[in-house]
Amino acid sequence: MKWKRWRIKMTSWEYWPMWVLYVPVVFQHFYLALKAKSLFFFLKVNPAIKEGFILSDEKYTSLKLVPEENRPKTILIEKGKSLSDISDALKKNAIEFPIIVKPNIGFRGVLVKLCEKVDDLKGIDFNKTSYIIQEYIDFPVEVGVFYYRFPNSLSGFIPSITLKEFLSITGDGISTFSELIEQKPRAFLQYDKLKNTFFDTWDKVIPKGEIIKLENIGNHNRGTKFINGNHIIDEALLKVFDELSFKMKGFYFGRFDIRTSSIADLKKGKNFKILEVNGVGAEATHIYDPNYRLLDAWRETLFLWRIAFNIAMENKQKGEQFPVFSDAKKRYLQYKNYKKVALS
Repeated sequence: MKWKRWRIKMTSWEYWPMWVLYVPVVFQHFYLALKAKSLFFFLKVNPAIKEGFILSDEKYTSLKLVPEENRPKTILIEKGKSLSDISDALKKNAIEFPIIVKPNIGFRGVLVKLCEKVDDLKGIDFNKTSYIIQEYIDFPVEVGVFYYRFPNSLSGFIPSITLKEFLSITGDGISTFSELIEQKPRAFLQYDKLKNTFFDTWDKVIPKGEIIKLENIGNHNRGTKFINGNHIIDEALLKVFDELSFKMKGFYFGRFDIRTSSIADLKKGKNFKILEVNGVGAEATHIYDPNYRLLDAWRETLFLWRIAFNIAMENKQKGEQFPVFSDAKKRYLQYKNYKKVALS
């Protein structure tokens, strides 16, 4: 099994370590930092997001920038809250099960959980870190839309749209659940987790044509297939996000993770909810399409980091001050310590 996992990962760069994608970006960053006269210019790309480093923006704070009609009901659960406190908060905010529970500072889907009932909350350690709880949005389509706008411009750009295909298997009337998992590389990489989750079904033959959804969380490291959706970018979609950006004062660059009833509705600006707002640490996730070349992914990631630099420089001209080393170091250490505790 170890050999098979290794072979799957080696033959597709989407599973390679994250640093492989960012080696060229690091070299470019030092060049841009010399031009900016600051290593930390990126912390002023989105002035509205003040407390994070690169991957440590607080989800709750960022999501509050979104107009209320475009976001799920969401509450912040501070570290140390009891189940009784959480139940009271859910009732107060009229949030019913199922719900999504995720760390306030996230790590690519780690510790994110769909809870169907109160008892599901017992498996979450609310003493380690703060969490946010969202109502579960059951719209059938999930997408990631990367958007940026220069502060002095009236319109922006959408360089990336990612369509998400949730991990599933389809029965053939012959193979057992476990055999179907072994036949699908993307599912096989989740073998141990799926065996634990679907223990009762593991050795059963799945009827022909029956589709079983294996994962409800649309994260790449949980088996979701990311598909390049750039072909659906048009003026109608751009208009929706231009209007949204002007309602989010101080936010110019990042990715919106969205659930919607359909792409057509999203282009009309209706029937969609923004699950997360990811700032300067966001990726244009369409590059993780299995058919995407690493060379092209490097090229686009480098391009977007140059865009981030130019936005930061415009913000500086408008009066923003780049953080000094001590401030940036403090933010980084806070994130490092937070991650260490949350994942321990």
